[in-house]
Amino acid sequence: MPQIYKILTAVLAFTGCGGLVMTGQLNPLMLISGIGLIPGYIRFWKDMPNLSRWTIGGISIATLFLFVVDTLIITGDMFIAVAHLTIVFQAIKSFDLKEPWDHLQVYFMSLLQLIIASELTRSAAFGLIFVIFLIALVTAMVISHFLKEGTVRKIRLRGPVIAISLLTLVITILFFISTPRVIGGLWGKSRTKNIKTAGFSEKVDFGSFGDIKLDPTIVMRVEVPEKAEGQLYWRGMMLDYFDGVSWSNTLKQKVRIPKSGYSFVAMPVSPGSVLTQKIFLEPLDSDVIFGLGTIARIEIESRAMFIDGGGAIFVPEKSPKRMNYTAYSILEEPLISDNTSYHVQFPSGLNKIAGFAREITKGSGTAMDRALKIEKYLKANYIYSLKTSSPPGGVNPIEDFLFNSRQGYCEHYATSMALMLRAVGIPSRVVTGFFGGERNKYGGYIIVRQSNAHSWVEAAIDGRWKRFDPTPPAPLIEVPSMFSLYLDSMRMKWYRYVVNFSLSDQKRLVEYISIPFLKIPDMPEVRVYGVRTLAYALVIIISAVMLVLLLRRFRVYRYEFVTAKYLKFRSSLKRKGANIMISSTPSDVMKEAVRLGMSEGAADFISLYERARFGGRGMNDEEKKRYRAMF
Repeated sequence: MPQIYKILTAVLAFTGCGGLVMTGQLNPLMLISGIGLIPGYIRFWKDMPNLSRWTIGGISIATLFLFVVDTLIITGDMFIAVAHLTIVFQAIKSFDLKEPWDHLQVYFMSLLQLIIASELTRSAAFGLIFVIFLIALVTAMVISHFLKEGTVRKIRLRGPVIAISLLTLVITILFFISTPRVIGGLWGKSRTKNIKTAGFSEKVDFGSFGDIKLDPTIVMRVEVPEKAEGQLYWRGMMLDYFDGVSWSNTLKQKVRIPKSGYSFVAMPVSPGSVLTQKIFLEPLDSDVIFGLGTIARIEIESRAMFIDGGGAIFVPEKSPKRMNYTAYSILEEPLISDNTSYHVQFPSGLNKIAGFAREITKGSGTAMDRALKIEKYLKANYIYSLKTSSPPGGVNPIEDFLFNSRQGYCEHYATSMALMLRAVGIPSRVVTGFFGGERNKYGGYIIVRQSNAHSWVEAAIDGRWKRFDPTPPAPLIEVPSMFSLYLDSMRMKWYRYVVNFSLSDQKRLVEYISIPFLKIPDMPEVRVYGVRTLAYALVIIISAVMLVLLLRRFRVYRYEFVTAKYLKFRSSLKRKGANIMISSTPSDVMKEAVRLGMSEGAADFISLYERARFGGRGMNDEEKKRYRAMF
């Protein structure tokens, strides 16, 4: 067995297992068995004896028992348990590679592993692993074919392997583009891990933002016009009730947003008065979606969307998967449409804060004046810091912030201002979301991270919810390097055009292809569906032609040089009028050569061919040189 064939089998086994390990979602304890691949393939490389049938059988039975335990106890997830099982199978099989069928089992199992990995990760590295797998698989299958024919030693593999790999890749891409997309996913719920967030649930404990403010994990990427990059407040949840230690949303009754075409319309608005944002949201542990200002309309692939009494928008299928949508927002302050009695609640036992608010706003005439005074006071007299300590026993954390520590982060400032506004008769609420972001000049989008998580205040003044942000500027964070930004732009393209290639993308692609046809005045009957049929037909025809040309070329190069030279000689005689059939023997070919007056040299040529092909011995260097030079 050629060493290259052994190497390819090992590469395919390690590629499949590596694809699973790369997802980071397997149990490290269950991955220990994968170490067996190393000694297994070292033994295979050195042609050492395989393990006995009894040993393989015993290990296999133990593996099935472990699979049941893994499914029921260790992971409690059959999908992950199957992933663990495939790694154990690959390890066992590395000690039992005897027949070509054994190698095919390794190839099939590697393919299954990559299918499982595709459900567990959306990393761009998976694309590289898939390409390596594809090339290695095609090469291994070509060599496997020649091994069966016994002509693997002197064949030229590079051409056929490159051609078949490219053809397979093209067909795979075309299949990927043309496969119908299903809203919600073909396999149901995605298994991609969610990013743990804080502040976007029905109840938010005070102090929950502290840890995530240090987390650089990207939560979304946004394409937005540069003119809108001044104050980027990405609104999420609106919270109205504070019990002294946590905020909650009492207006949580959700109403279904009506759908019009491909859009969900939360409120009617003219197209020219909105700001468009294309948002690529990572899988978060929340159903809330984000946008600037007040989202009026959303284009998204979802069966349903809901809005609660505070204006937060939810997508029920979003939580377990990455999602992209286009939001059309109104940037002016939202109108007060609900009963503001929900926004004047003040927790008992915080009278000191109420008196403090009245003292600060003394002499202020209008509600706006009072709100601005409170905002200015908090910004000027307190320090932004993530290093906060727990208050002494029996002391409320907001009172401790205002009167003792005098330092904190956005939650402290937003909660303090909301309570102080309520104390002076102004309805208010706390809004959680993200603030700011960094522009990636290579991709033309804004990166929003966990560390951009923020909370601010909205106050009911003059019939609208006015935004106030009493938090002082935070210290400058480390600027990402050019390389990291470029790498992220590549990652964004992978997510955008591969992972999140959607039904709307298919429609846009078909419309783009159809433009030249739809502009032809003599073909008014041509429609998008006709162009799609034409595109499919062209794909099939081109693929068929490429395959035929490949097979015709491959038919000659699949043989070693002795047979290939003989076949060319037969073809040459046939073009000159020789009566040569597929079943013609070398003797028949010789007779036709004599009839055509080519007897000189033909006898020596066919004699060399017969001795090399059927005589049980090869040619020496002199004979090879002479044989190649003939005809």
